[in-house]
Parts: sequence; C-alpha cells; structure tokens
Amino acid sequence: MRRGLRGGARVPDALMADARPPDGFAEVTAWDLSTSDDLARIRRELHTELLARGQVESALLQDLQDRVVLVVSELATNALRHGAPPSTVRLLCDAVACLVDVTDTADRAPEMSGGRPLGEGGYGMYLTARLADGVGWYLDTDAKHVWARFAFDGPDTDHRAAQGAVPGPPGL
Repeated sequence: MRRGLRGGARVPDALMADARPPDGFAEVTAWDLSTSDDLARIRRELHTELLARGQVESALLQDLQDRVVLVVSELATNALRHGAPPSTVRLLCDAVACLVDVTDTADRAPEMSGGRPLGEGGYGMYLTARLADGVGWYLDTDAKHVWARFAFDGPDTDHRAAQGAVPGPPGL
C-alpha cells in the first residue's frame, strides 16, 4: 500500500502504478464502447457470456455475474466520462478465472477519490478493488487498460491476501 495522491488516502499498489494482468488469459469477446447505450448492451451480453461459461455452481455463478457486471459498468462509465475514445471492453478467460479489460486512449492513470466528499465520484476504483480478485492498469502504445480479475469459484482470497487487504475509501 502507498499513500494516495490526494487526501492521504491509502490505495492498493496496483492502482498506483503500471500493473499488467496475469498471463494466460484468452479473449472470449470484445465490445466497442462509445455511448451509454453501448454500455447497456455490453452489460446484457456480458451476463449472457458469463452464463455460457457454466463452470461453477449456480450461487457462485450469480455472484460472479453480479460482481463482473458491476465492475464492468464502473470501469466502462469511467472510460466514457474521463477517458478518450475509442474505448473497448474485453472479456478474457482461462481455466479458473475471467478477466475484464477496459481500454480508452487517455494517457493518464485512473483517478482515486482522495478526500473527495461522498457523492462527488472517484470511488469506482475502490469498489473495483473490493469486488475483484486482482485489479490494475497500464499504458501501452495505443491505449490505457484498466483490468479486473475474477475467480470462477468465488473470490480468490489467497490471491487477494497476496496483494494486501483492500481498504475502503476515506470516510467510509
């Protein structure tokens, strides 16, 4: 953990610097993202794609779908609001987990809330870090990538413990 850039908030290291996702994931599908209408369609289709994976029990699958769709909604909304087009949402999977990768062409890090009052935004990356088993961002030659990993068999507590506990945002 490191001190945040604003307000002294503590944030996971993966959110502070270039952090590429784990290797071994294969792309399942990708969606172009330009408008909030695209986001609504992506959420529906993502839910269907996760259901088609069918690798886990019903209760775990519902939890996985809920967490992934919520995180994609948050990351995609951030790309629309704060990023630069074009934006893309990708779903990647391996045998034990899925990974979502949201890209835009902004050349700056995701912004953390710091000491911002509740209701003024900036808490999405904290939410993402709490719901996912791994999270990070990086820049490549074409885009900024913000990604989140989710284990098929429920939250990967060993992976989360290795990254350190994820604190809530200041004031919560």
